[in-house]
Amino acid sequence: MKKILIAAALLLSANVAMCQLFAVGVKGGLNSTKLKMKDVAATAIKDAQGQETNKSLMMEEASSDLGFHVGGFARINALVMFVQPEIYYTNMSSHIKINYTESEGSNVISKSETADVKNHRIDIPVIVGAKFGPARLGLGPVASFNLKSDTKVSDQMKDQIGAGLDNAKNTASFAMQVGAGLDILKKVTLDLRYEFGLSKLGDEVSAGNNTFKTDQRANSFIASIGFMF
Repeated sequence: MKKILIAAALLLSANVAMCQLFAVGVKGGLNSTKLKMKDVAATAIKDAQGQETNKSLMMEEASSDLGFHVGGFARINALVMFVQPEIYYTNMSSHIKINYTESEGSNVISKSETADVKNHRIDIPVIVGAKFGPARLGLGPVASFNLKSDTKVSDQMKDQIGAGLDNAKNTASFAMQVGAGLDILKKVTLDLRYEFGLSKLGDEVSAGNNTFKTDQRANSFIASIGFMF
């Protein structure tokens, strides 16, 4: 009987130690993203034959918007340090301003519109940091894989610039995350991070028969809550 109790105590201690060293969980939350882009400035629109027209286009960054993310994570603890790989689906929403100009002799027609940009992607951050009691500080790289991009404009603007407006040509991009976190009762995790782009989401914008060179990077504030098992 004594041996059984000792074995049970050792097994329980090993299980507790394993939980302290390694944990997995689920997480989700909100992200506020602003698309930073080198302006597409006063670029002539071409027709179906590739000839420049009297129409021009300018695009610039506009306001940010709220998106969401959901996924899972694992955490490896080593004394006061930790490593936390994560994987989650992200719906990223932001806006770009489109300025359209058409000239006919001395007459100039100008139109302006804010387009809704949505990117659907898989994010894989690896956060390394230090623990201070229940609090955490960490940073690490993020690899993002674009699944789909949607840019919504009015039918009137589509008639002017072409039916399609694609803003994310690159399949993969890279960023850095830095932030702080808090663990509650070793079960609930809260995180607040800032993500800044290291590589482009896309290097060109396509509108109808036209391709415009640009430099698009996304910067985000990310707030999430997670549950550890």
